[in-house]
Amino acid sequence: MKNPLTFRIESWVGAVLVLGFSAFFVGLFVVALQNYSSDLDILNSSGAKVRTISPQEKALIDKWLTKSDIGISVQEVGYRYILQNFPNRPWLTEK
Repeated sequence: MKNPLTFRIESWVGAVLVLGFSAFFVGLFVVALQNYSSDLDILNSSGAKVRTISPQEKALIDKWLTKSDIGISVQEVGYRYILQNFPNRPWLTEK
């Protein structure tokens, strides 16, 4: 004959253990998915680096824009736009 008190305690402890293990593995799975998606974002990124523009290069860009009369100004578009649209940097080759 089973002791009803022991049966209830054992089933309660077993249920807590099963819930604890399942919560642990679900949490582990969620963390793994988040890390996987962030790794994919890093791998799919274009590899663009944050770059600062030196004051000398800014002066060269300003001089090149006024001399070549392209029709854009730094105040309108900014230096990053100019660097993106002119990757060969013609202001460095000009003397």
